[in-house]
Formats: sequence, C-alpha cells, structure tokens
Amino acid sequence: MASTPHDDHHHENKSPLSSVVVVMVPFPAQSHLNQLLQLAHVVSSYDIPVHYVSSTLHISQVKSRTTNSLHQLSKIHFHDMQVPTLPSPPPNPNSKTKFPEHLIPSFEASMGLRKPFAAIL
Repeated sequence: MASTPHDDHHHENKSPLSSVVVVMVPFPAQSHLNQLLQLAHVVSSYDIPVHYVSSTLHISQVKSRTTNSLHQLSKIHFHDMQVPTLPSPPPNPNSKTKFPEHLIPSFEASMGLRKPFAAIL
C-alpha cells in the first residue's frame, strides 16, 4: 500500500516526538514549584517523559500539595538534589558595591550542583 503525503507528514511528526524528554527545574524563590508540577502533568499526559529536579524539601512540599491522582504523579520522575548548607548573611545596605552581596553564598553553593545535575541530563 502506498503512503500518502499525509501519512508521511504524520510519521515525521511522530518520530522526533518519541525522542523528546523534558527536564523541569523550578526556581523556588519565585514560587514556581506548583506551576511547574502542573505543567509536568500536562506534558506527561502526552506520554512524554518528564524529569522534575529540585531539592528534597521542595519535592516533598510539592508532592504533598498536588491535587492530581497518584497515577498521574507516578508518570513524573522526581530527582532530589542535595543542596549544600550555606551561610545566609543579611543584606548590607552600606555595602560599597551595588551587587547584593548576601546572595553570593547561594551562587557559590549552586556551583556544587553542576555535576549532579549533569548526571541527570
């Protein structure tokens, strides 16, 4: 049976989609935990593998808040990242630099997440 152009087009769309994997990394300081989980549910409903990467604490929080069924939650692969402890100094309004120096420890701590995150990818 000869294929029609419509069949070829359908086949072209299906092939790349089967190799798609989505990795979601919420930025908790911006309250993106729940919104990205909702998006993860939508994406996974199309049988696209979704990997949700966050700290153990944030994953626990988002799982406890979900209104979706456990079946839907089981379609998402959760990855706990161990976030290193870091000093959290208060902001210094008298600082000579305009950059908020109290954020530097969090940037330095995030450097330690490169290798574990790369392993997930």
